[in-house]
Amino acid sequence: MEDLRDGWGGVWAMSSSVIGLGCLLFFAVSQGARDAFFGNIFQSISFLLVACLAFGASTLVFTGAAACREGSNLRTLLAATRDFVALNATNAAGWLSFFFGLRFLEPAVVATLYNGAGPLAVLGLQAIGWMRSSGRISAGERTCYAGIAIALATLVGVVLTNRSGIPLTQVALQSGALAASIFGGVMITMSHGYARRFNDKGVGSDAVLGTRFLLTLAAAAMLELLIGSPLMRPSIETLPYLTLMAFALVVIPGFMLQLGIARASPLAVNIFRALGPVFVFAVQQLDGRLRFSGATLGCVIVFCICAMTASLVRGWSEVKRPV
Repeated sequence: MEDLRDGWGGVWAMSSSVIGLGCLLFFAVSQGARDAFFGNIFQSISFLLVACLAFGASTLVFTGAAACREGSNLRTLLAATRDFVALNATNAAGWLSFFFGLRFLEPAVVATLYNGAGPLAVLGLQAIGWMRSSGRISAGERTCYAGIAIALATLVGVVLTNRSGIPLTQVALQSGALAASIFGGVMITMSHGYARRFNDKGVGSDAVLGTRFLLTLAAAAMLELLIGSPLMRPSIETLPYLTLMAFALVVIPGFMLQLGIARASPLAVNIFRALGPVFVFAVQQLDGRLRFSGATLGCVIVFCICAMTASLVRGWSEVKRPV
């Protein structure tokens, strides 16, 4: 009987891992549709308004689901006031910076800088003791991280020398968008760290996702009222469509990522996240306002190779590490 239970346990673990990989694949592919769609839509509609629609819907849906399923999860979140505020603050900084980047830059550039800042941020956070290190970083890993840094720096140069998919016509704003994309990647990495702390305390993904956008929603609404342009606001008739698209392309992939993080190995998570900019570059070719940029593609490929190799090297070192 015990052997039977062990057997079913193994099947369940394998099934959960497969589900996790499926969630991560969905997240990686959906990044292409999300970034290309919003990169285009932000040319005529305020990204702050879209943020209000996306994160307002997320808050309503997932907070309601968490309250119906298990209200103690919400109480656990609110009881840890410092971490809860930090989760919301870093999340707001990360997402609003990302949307600002999409407003002025080629989507693949934003995706690469945003995702690429994550691994480098982890190194820095581990160095100062904010994030726990999973072991000594090998020379091979350091080489890969150096490759990521070089790819990101080169990509910034591609934009500033007018070789990206969007012409350099607003130097100050586009330079600010480059900095915002990198800053957003650091902030969202920290936000994931705070979310993981709550997950480790037993708080469900629905409760975390339902409450992590509260400050993002408030900040976007306030900024839209203060500095938003009436010309960038859509008609009332298009709001349901925008809300649906924002929820489908921003919130659902984020939920899939959290499910994947909970069910798949860190190695798989890192590899699929590294693949995201490749899908973004592929889908953005459907956007007629963009020109094909071989320089951008080269940087995306170098980043992807270095990021995946770093994950593989880390996974191999952990397998060889004596227990």
